[in-house]
Amino acid sequence: MEFFFKPRGIALVGASSNPNKGGNSILTNLERGFKGPIYPVNPRYDEIGGLTCYPSVLKVPDPVDLAIVFVGAEMTLTAVRECAQRGLRGVMIQSAGFAESGEQGRRLQKDLLAIRRDTGMRLWGPNCMGLVDGVNRLVFSFVAPSIWDEGLAPGRVSLVVQSGMLSAGFLIDIITHGTMGISKACSIGNKVDVDECDLLQYLLEDPDTGCVGMYLESIANGRRFLDICSRSDKPIVVLKGGKSEKGAAAALSHTASIAGNQAVVSGALAQAGVIEAQGFMQLIDLSRTLATYPKIELKKRPPRIAVLTFSGGAGIVSSDFIEQHGLELADLCDATKTDLQEVFPEWMPVANPVDLWPAIERNGPEVAWGRAFNAVFADPGVDAVFFHVFVGGFSGSYDLSSIAKIAQAGNKPVFGWLLGKRTEAHNFLKQAGESGIPVFREIPRAVECIAAVFRRSKYLKRRSHL
Repeated sequence: MEFFFKPRGIALVGASSNPNKGGNSILTNLERGFKGPIYPVNPRYDEIGGLTCYPSVLKVPDPVDLAIVFVGAEMTLTAVRECAQRGLRGVMIQSAGFAESGEQGRRLQKDLLAIRRDTGMRLWGPNCMGLVDGVNRLVFSFVAPSIWDEGLAPGRVSLVVQSGMLSAGFLIDIITHGTMGISKACSIGNKVDVDECDLLQYLLEDPDTGCVGMYLESIANGRRFLDICSRSDKPIVVLKGGKSEKGAAAALSHTASIAGNQAVVSGALAQAGVIEAQGFMQLIDLSRTLATYPKIELKKRPPRIAVLTFSGGAGIVSSDFIEQHGLELADLCDATKTDLQEVFPEWMPVANPVDLWPAIERNGPEVAWGRAFNAVFADPGVDAVFFHVFVGGFSGSYDLSSIAKIAQAGNKPVFGWLLGKRTEAHNFLKQAGESGIPVFREIPRAVECIAAVFRRSKYLKRRSHL
């Protein structure tokens, strides 16, 4: 699979000089990031943007081991056959109009599969948006070149998405909102050959990937998929589409996928240690959290959480969700209470959740927050810390890098919930991501992700005893 991610040279079949065409977007994206030779292929042009344009893949010089094909479905077969004749190792088919489109498209897709079987050349797609690599700054896709405007922020999460436009939407949303950076995003479409198993196995061996998040409408080889998941030391999060009768019918028309029985699928995924998501942003949030905390050792059950808040009401709501997810509020030890009492007014006893507002009014935010973080991270009865912040106003500034260092020294995960002014909140989210602290805009989502970290820990512990 390496030639899909790190090709020596790329032929682009369907290259165009028209900025309104997908073939031009792919070429622009390749030129922005790919350092190897790029060979536009289109018999209508002699050159495009200063690059020699070739009438056929057969005329493309070495080195080249990957072709990206973006022509009409009826022209794709000829292009793919020429790629095989040229000796290319793989083809990324981003054209649509195959099994998702009806009987004629299904026949074309069967012909593609026959080429794969006869030649051994690997086929990625069709009906996909290809690959985006945020670490190596590569865009092998017709996604709009505006994706470069905010910068391709590198991260530890890789995505495998069985939907082209959704993968593009994910990237633009999470990059521009500062939610997280990405390692790789793979849009696999109809999966005529390369499927989620091939990509999952590659990504689990990829040093730039800490967690794999997947949106799948079907699982091509369930036995192989579950075997890969059950042996993985990296967390895997799956959002399965097509759970309902109507959803399954929609999946069939979208990428020609046949969805399985959801109860069976969910049970099998859980047994293989996969964390299952129920929505797109939950998939992103679970993935970025587990990439940050892939393996947390926990000696006692249930996990005990310390809550640091600027609002008593937020502490109460957090307590409710902590209990719902099988966690519990930590009982702070006497040393922790004594330490914290020094920054609290005499009339207010220390309890968990720790409502810091009286301490902030008495001592200022830096002293109150600093004392609180150090105290709870040092408490042997605390397994994780959940803090609440408001930025752009009354509760002060936060040194996220120091918080991350304290958490790392105490070997305890830390999570945040954020309120505040738009610009300040956006900046805080970006800084938190860079510091390795998962921060969320909703308390329930934050607690879901805390619970997922410890659920993954429980699975790994059980697996180690088998």
